[in-house]
Amino acid sequence: MKYIATRDLRSNPSAVWETLDEGSEVIVTVNGKPKAIMIRADEDLDFLMKAISRAKAELAVERMRLQSLKLGLNSLSAEEIDREITESRQEDR
Repeated sequence: MKYIATRDLRSNPSAVWETLDEGSEVIVTVNGKPKAIMIRADEDLDFLMKAISRAKAELAVERMRLQSLKLGLNSLSAEEIDREITESRQEDR
């Protein structure tokens, strides 16, 4: 994995393409903070995009699980869970 600043990306894009051709990922940074991940796209782009979407969804679920542990919400009863779902659905309407 290689880190590259946006200004370096603009001034020397061939370095990024070479890194991707080698099979490594590129992390694009702005002011030293990661902003994007570049990976090599193969012929099966649809499959790749679905895999990325699944990974992002799994990450979101894991973050929610960790947040529930942090807030002590992991020990709700089934009745309390049903009540939370009902209230959340009512707020959405």
